[in-house]
Amino acid sequence: MSIAAEQQRYFLTVLVWALLLEIFVIWYYMSKGDFGFMLQMTAILMVITVLGIYAVIHKIRKEIKEGYM
Repeated sequence: MSIAAEQQRYFLTVLVWALLLEIFVIWYYMSKGDFGFMLQMTAILMVITVLGIYAVIHKIRKEIKEGYM
């Protein structure tokens, strides 16, 4: 496996863990009934994290597709 693929794998691992933690944080604020700034900020970070996961997976799939052609 190339260095770039290993690096993407590490980014994907970090992003998935971040998504998991953000889900817990959103659950915590919603269970408290606190719909203030922190919940909104966490929701925005969650969207950014999901977009990052999508971008990394898209890049990995593109490299795999180019590698097999």
